[in-house]
Amino acid sequence: RAHSMSGGIPAAQQSAAVSKLNLAIDVAAKQGDLAAAEKLLLSFEAKGGKAATVSYNLVIRACAKMSDITLCERWLKRMEAAGVEMTVCTCNTVMDACAKAGAAEACEAWLRRIIERGRDPNVISYATVIYAHARRGDVGRAEAWLQRMLVAGIQPDAVAYNSLIHAFSVKGDIAGASRWLLEMRRLSLETSVATYTCVIDACAKAGNADAAEQWLQDMLSDGVQPNVVTYCAVIDACAKAGNLQRAEQMHERMVDAGIEPNAHSFTAVINACSKQAGPESGKMAERWLDKSLKMGVVCDAAIFSSAIDACGKSGDAERAMRVFRRMQAAGHKPTIIAFAALARPFAYRGDWVKVESIASTMASEGVRSNEYFLYAQLLSYAVARPRQSERAEERFREALRMGVLVNDHVVNVLARALGKPRCEQLLADLCPNRNNARAKLHSNAGSGRGGRPLREGRHARSTSDGSS
Repeated sequence: RAHSMSGGIPAAQQSAAVSKLNLAIDVAAKQGDLAAAEKLLLSFEAKGGKAATVSYNLVIRACAKMSDITLCERWLKRMEAAGVEMTVCTCNTVMDACAKAGAAEACEAWLRRIIERGRDPNVISYATVIYAHARRGDVGRAEAWLQRMLVAGIQPDAVAYNSLIHAFSVKGDIAGASRWLLEMRRLSLETSVATYTCVIDACAKAGNADAAEQWLQDMLSDGVQPNVVTYCAVIDACAKAGNLQRAEQMHERMVDAGIEPNAHSFTAVINACSKQAGPESGKMAERWLDKSLKMGVVCDAAIFSSAIDACGKSGDAERAMRVFRRMQAAGHKPTIIAFAALARPFAYRGDWVKVESIASTMASEGVRSNEYFLYAQLLSYAVARPRQSERAEERFREALRMGVLVNDHVVNVLARALGKPRCEQLLADLCPNRNNARAKLHSNAGSGRGGRPLREGRHARSTSDGSS
């Protein structure tokens, strides 16, 4: 049938052939086999077949799922060359690929292209541009496009508002996230569990436990049932506010509500333990770790690492090592997060021998060092009595050869280990591009417990692959 497609074959038969083609392309695309989807359409064209708009849209959508903008545009050109009409749906599909690839400007360009061709963009067109900017954290441009959408006479849908709320949530902007959720309510748009959870997550990032709990209550009053992710966001808010008791109560409240806890929820409480000042935080963290195991929760490396972090921050080196051993016994390969947390309490003691032993274990397991572990090593040499200046310089040189990032906190603790004059000379020799190193040393002198890295735990968790 494909061979005679351009001949005098009846329209019904042509339609059946195209329908069969579309079905095959759709199956291949859903299976994630882009190559097969492309091959089907190319073969159909080679046999003289006249594919429909839907045929090309299906292939372009498969490319979009791979966030391959170049391939999307290549198929669009092929589509136009074949004389097949490009629809708003086609452009929306390409825009989706641009948005997922972080190309917000390209997304905007495609929307303008729709307008230039005399077509009317639809709610999906505008919502995709809003999502593209919101995903990149550009709330200003996301809001501007929502206003353009309204001027065009198109009422934004829940997807557009949820994108805006998420963008404000990532920034920890409670006012911005709350404002758009309230607007959704005013317009009687459906607010989902994800909508409320994003606002609560904004409260968590801002450390506002009161606001987080109030939004949880509003959520329940609105008839939306929270899930484990929602409760974890509230627990995170309590943790950042330094209120362990409230975090524990929220976890219990979640369990009482019939929501099954998981590794994430227990990790959230353990993180609250690590932010609780005092020598007991490590003990409480291990207690919550034990509780998770008793409840049959499948623990991951993150929950053990968080417990080690809590032990380290409380100065309980022996407990930190015990949890580390338990982590290994459970079959979890420690990441740089766990190693850096484990080294910290020994470093504060000046136990450089133990820190070097941890570094050897880390190297034997193929885990690369980073600036946080380097900081712990240098601190152990600086605090040791007698001070281990030669070892500190050797480790610093080695770290530079390995490509480890040198931040201001590393520089400060290096100065403690070597003395400022030698540190400045070493930086001048090895890091000539750090023109402000000398100024940093003087301005940061005496700036707190050994120049400890800011947001250490949070940053470490963001580099879960162990790379620096």
